[in-house]
Amino acid sequence: MSFRSFICAGLISFAVAGAAATPGEVTLALVFTSDVHAHLLPYDEVRQRPARGSLAQVATFVRQVRQKNPLTVVLDGGDAIQGTPLAHYVLTGQLGNGTDPTVAAMNLVGYDAAVLGNHEFNYGLAPLRRALSQSRFPWLAANLGQAAEAQLSVQPWLILERGPVRVGILGLTNPHVPYWDPEEHWKPLAFMDPLAVAARAIRKLRPQVDLLIVVAHTGFERDLQTGEANGSEDENFAWRLAQLPGIDILLTGHTHRDIPPQRLGGAWVAQPGRWAELVSYLEVRLRRERGRFRVASVEGRNVPTGGLAPDPQVAEALQPLTGQVQAELGRSLGTLVAPLRVGGVPVEDDPGLDLIHQVQLWATGAQLSLAAPVASSVVEFPPGPITPRLAHALYVYPNSLVVVQVSGEQLKAILEHAVRGWEGVRCTGDVPLQLARDERLPPYNYDTLEGATYVVDPTAPVGQRVRGLKFGGRAVQPTDTLTLVVNSYRAAGGGNYPFLRNLPRVKVVEKQVVDLLVEYFAKSKTLQPAASENWFFAPRLVLAPESRR
Repeated sequence: MSFRSFICAGLISFAVAGAAATPGEVTLALVFTSDVHAHLLPYDEVRQRPARGSLAQVATFVRQVRQKNPLTVVLDGGDAIQGTPLAHYVLTGQLGNGTDPTVAAMNLVGYDAAVLGNHEFNYGLAPLRRALSQSRFPWLAANLGQAAEAQLSVQPWLILERGPVRVGILGLTNPHVPYWDPEEHWKPLAFMDPLAVAARAIRKLRPQVDLLIVVAHTGFERDLQTGEANGSEDENFAWRLAQLPGIDILLTGHTHRDIPPQRLGGAWVAQPGRWAELVSYLEVRLRRERGRFRVASVEGRNVPTGGLAPDPQVAEALQPLTGQVQAELGRSLGTLVAPLRVGGVPVEDDPGLDLIHQVQLWATGAQLSLAAPVASSVVEFPPGPITPRLAHALYVYPNSLVVVQVSGEQLKAILEHAVRGWEGVRCTGDVPLQLARDERLPPYNYDTLEGATYVVDPTAPVGQRVRGLKFGGRAVQPTDTLTLVVNSYRAAGGGNYPFLRNLPRVKVVEKQVVDLLVEYFAKSKTLQPAASENWFFAPRLVLAPESRR
């Protein structure tokens, strides 16, 4: 059976199964996940519906692969332990017995190695140390300095033996962590230039191995087809990494893209999306030449896991904790009086986003609040009991809050940055007027401001779109001084918002926003979601020349 037909009803058939197809040839199987984000079972805890993938299904896939080919390598590209309510409750110490559930599941899968992603640092070093100490596999990050000082069990690379083949695995974490997480989450660590570190490491590692795999928690800063830059080179470096000589296979993550195995430069590259919905699967055929093995061919594809049964051992190990999480998510906090739609980029002042603003202002006492839509997808909440599920639907990231002191001039620049992604209006089809936005910017870069009033003109040049900015009914002057609450991601420099990283800090609230939302709901008892209507879009409409006659 050919490789291209190896998927049939979730089962795997192999052209070659580990043993040499011809004398002097060996085929290795490679399974890669990334950005699992603690999706351990195929169930959406917030929306109470089946999910399309999970680590428990990856376990089933890996078991099938190993049964066919014992010469199998299983790797993960990071952002593994954070991302679901289950993980949140464990990492914050609210539920569980101290065992990291993602690591427990990965141990059962039998990973050979994993790379640290940026979200591994979201809860600080203490839970990360605990997770790493419980792992039966090594964590890699060659460009992470001071790991010993931080008491993190991390190594730069690993050499595995699969039959007669020596496999080198070099790991690289994302160097932009200091711009996404507060210092207390990562100090005293140092994040070094991954390209320079990789070049040096490859020179040392390449002579020792037959197959060199680089696993990097990063995406591509250029379009894979056209080579056109996408402006994300601060955090994405996979294109440049692929140009380094000596790499056989480059496995990537971070950007949650479905990139099936393909050639780029001298390397094979792949990325398996997110949430364990896909695994990148490769068969690597090596041939002995002049006393050592060299890559003869690579075939691969990204395989959906949704059709596979969850591994019963993983499901059983997680059962006590999942029961606790379901009970907590179903706990009644109060009553939702009106329906609430959560998710998407708002094209008008939004009740769900205003609820986040209310909590940020309530928790900090700041005069103004900056917040972005951060729901992972759209979900409708009908009137009825409020539970913690609403908080987790509204806010999926583990951010705390920081209050900064900002001048009127700085506030205007921050707000202009927030609306930079709007690209004007379109008149198409049955929709008379449609807002156009830059789809390359993720939704969490479209912040809105609460506590002031303003108008946004999406047809104006970038930097000149915010009009009529007022606080307390008075026009904000450049020299005014105000307090502004932002999340910890913005305060660290996330989204490249101007000034926020270096503004004077007035107050820090360590509790995470999702927990503040739960606390606010319980205190309020009754919620009547409504938009404050403090801002709106108002494009300047100009008549076409023929319409002026």
